[in-house]
Amino acid sequence: MISLKGASKQYTKHSVGIENVNLHVDAGEFVSVVGQSGTGKTTLVKLLIAEEKPTSGVVEIGGWDISRISQQDIPLLRRQIGVIFQDFKLLEKKNSRGKCSICPAGCRRVSAPDT
Repeated sequence: MISLKGASKQYTKHSVGIENVNLHVDAGEFVSVVGQSGTGKTTLVKLLIAEEKPTSGVVEIGGWDISRISQQDIPLLRRQIGVIFQDFKLLEKKNSRGKCSICPAGCRRVSAPDT
């Protein structure tokens, strides 16, 4: 289960990655994040894989609070999350949709808000 409650990531005074995001993804659910450039998609993924920590709010994944996860637990967290990046060349002959179609679960499209 993934839960974001009022999650924000601010890099500098004038650079906000995401602001006040609320999202709930049930265990086993498949989600695709799409949106225009600069809408926070990469920031969201970085929060989900604990590459970044939120400036405010709560990001929980499988019971782990990302703002408090230890460095040694991050690899354990990442083993439980599947992330397919658009430009990742693991399957060279498939685009993002083709890579996602391999997963037997359903797909829910989540659009990043326009800014």
